[in-house]
Amino acid sequence: MSSLVKSVVHSWHSHHKQQSIDPSDLCEICQKKPKYVEKGFKHPYCGKTCARAGGNSSSNPCGLSGCRFPARTAFVNFCSDSHAREAVRLGQAPGCESCKMYPRIVGTVCASCDRRARAVAPRLRELNKDGSTFKSIRAAFRSEWAVFSTIPNVEKVYEVVLPYEIRDSYELYRDANPHKTLIRTFHGAQCICDMGTKEAALCSFRSCGICCAVKSCFKSFAFGAKYNVGRFGPGIYSYRDPGLADRFATSCTTSPYRVMIACDTAVDQSQCSRSDEANDKEPIFTTVIDAIMPVYIIMYTR
Repeated sequence: MSSLVKSVVHSWHSHHKQQSIDPSDLCEICQKKPKYVEKGFKHPYCGKTCARAGGNSSSNPCGLSGCRFPARTAFVNFCSDSHAREAVRLGQAPGCESCKMYPRIVGTVCASCDRRARAVAPRLRELNKDGSTFKSIRAAFRSEWAVFSTIPNVEKVYEVVLPYEIRDSYELYRDANPHKTLIRTFHGAQCICDMGTKEAALCSFRSCGICCAVKSCFKSFAFGAKYNVGRFGPGIYSYRDPGLADRFATSCTTSPYRVMIACDTAVDQSQCSRSDEANDKEPIFTTVIDAIMPVYIIMYTR
């Protein structure tokens, strides 16, 4: 009888002890045993068996100072999700500019924020050189080029495919401003990526003026600038003559192309007249983001 009472008491104490453990203190793999504590440092796993089961390991240790567990492929430079967040909290790893919680993986953002951004961000689709759309854009680009005697060669054209939500905002603006006319303008900016030499994709460099403008649909520019600065003040500048926009189109040394954005821009009737040659050289200026939409990226040589 005595032994039975002791057994019941021991079982109750064990059950009560397990219930009192905070869930955050349980092993991140088995969720049964407490996390292993070594010299005051709490590891994410209860032991080596669960650590090995935590994902494919690399030859590098966890990026959190003091942790000796190997980094896991699933968590990039860390052994677990919690240690990745802890490294950011302690300032041991630069945090994502978007969520501020996880380490930067893709440019200045974490993997999760990058995936979410790509799901709603513009994407690119290369046009067939033999197609009518490519030929029409090439002909218009060359015919509008009036500044220099040397007419450029259009090598590639990427169509900017916009998500429904973004395109809808442009349509709503046009519906609310029926007096405005839609014209084709060109925006030049620094392009530091190898645009046109690899797959049709936008880069993540903060210094790439072309990709930043297209990805944000002119909501931001290189280095996070919110607008261009010009003679008419802060806003968005483009030109009807691509030759005038060409002076802003600087490319990286590894690319054979110069790069420019072709835009659909809603303007007042006064900006549509092309009878005055001096006025024709003025930039098309707007402060309304929904008045200008990136539609094509043109890669050319001259």
